[in-house]
Amino acid sequence: MNHIRLILALLVGKTLIIISRLLGNQGSSFPGKMALRIYPGILSELAAQVKGKIIVVTGTNGKTTTSNMLASIITETGAALIHNQSGANMLSGITTAFIDKSSITGRKQFDCALLETDEANVPLLLREIDPGLLLITNFFSDQLDRFGELDTIINKIKDAVNNREIDLLLNADDPLTAHFQDLSSASRYYFGFAATSYDSYDSRENREGRHCVICGQELEYRRYHYASLGQFTCLGCGSHNPELDFTGHNLVMNPTIELMVDDLEINSPYQGFYNAYNVLAAAAAARMLDINKQHIQRAIANYQPQAGRMETFHINGIPAVLILVKNPAGLNQSITAVIQDQTYKNLFFALNDNAGDGRDISWIWDADMEIIEEEQNRIKHIVCSGLRSGDMALRVKYAGYPVDRLEIKTDLKEAIEHITQLECEKIYLLSTYSALFECRKILLELQKRTAKTPDRIPARG
Repeated sequence: MNHIRLILALLVGKTLIIISRLLGNQGSSFPGKMALRIYPGILSELAAQVKGKIIVVTGTNGKTTTSNMLASIITETGAALIHNQSGANMLSGITTAFIDKSSITGRKQFDCALLETDEANVPLLLREIDPGLLLITNFFSDQLDRFGELDTIINKIKDAVNNREIDLLLNADDPLTAHFQDLSSASRYYFGFAATSYDSYDSRENREGRHCVICGQELEYRRYHYASLGQFTCLGCGSHNPELDFTGHNLVMNPTIELMVDDLEINSPYQGFYNAYNVLAAAAAARMLDINKQHIQRAIANYQPQAGRMETFHINGIPAVLILVKNPAGLNQSITAVIQDQTYKNLFFALNDNAGDGRDISWIWDADMEIIEEEQNRIKHIVCSGLRSGDMALRVKYAGYPVDRLEIKTDLKEAIEHITQLECEKIYLLSTYSALFECRKILLELQKRTAKTPDRIPARG
């Protein structure tokens, strides 16, 4: 009986995927949702067809980029892979990924599975599957109105992996990973950075990991890489960064990323320290999977930013870079990456407060937007858009940016078309989640339309 329900669920799911894609949608969540209603055991049964290791990637920032980069590395080896590449990271989206790749009988086997999931979804996912590796990128405050406090989420993940034989790959520079140090059965491996020339000795950013999770005393930092990630010690109980199994060093961002991971030289087209962490995490996971160095180097070097994670479009010959932002730490690092680019640029913000973004947009006031004012000579114009465009414009104004170069255009299409007509050498578009794919669609249309027209000559100064 269960096998009949499995085949029916697969048939319905595959049909809905085809229909969704014909309608121009990603077909990423709804098919899996319907299949789970028909046969609740479909995900665990399909996951049992994975011959090798199931890898789960989670964390506040960087999980999509890290998992997609790791998928490229695994694919480089020729392995048959299941991966929820579209970024639909709840149970329904993960189920859709399995349905899409499986045979109609559900008996097709795969070498491995790579599943990105939201932090709050980890306990639910681990009830359905048995992963061999859980990679956690970092923990930052994110949409507290939806997910609750960080300690609550971390403790739920800790409870879910406790008493399991599982490898944990953790960020040693994040003091919140100390939650996992007393797990009995899990094996812990750590990645992190040695000292870099981009570090600071104090931090203006909001730091979630300011206090020791073991004794509660405020941590002392010797250096910050960014936000709460850095070299820390607790003077109360002696807690400190664990010993590194995978060390990032010799970091150069000019503006793309060059670094060493132990003795492995890596080049990536990404920008920003937060993406350097994503590169490091992906390379560390690949080494744990015993993938050879050449595959890692080649896959990361050739992996192009996509799906709004520093994805680049060309409008009238001008590069336009789309970046997802969703919390203070991510916004700070995105703006820092923008500023490290020495070109004359225009900046676009799309701020929404839909359910997928979190209703509370007060997090923009926790971000260090004042660094925009310090760079105002090379940021020629700022346009704010989205449902809460006025709130973002107010934040930019109070950051000290000249109001005569600041505009509000609530409609996304109008705003993007406008900013692409203003003189500059490069455009950076920072968007919250629910506006991201609409921004991407508009940029793709503009890129296609302007590809037939002569390139505009970039203006300097």
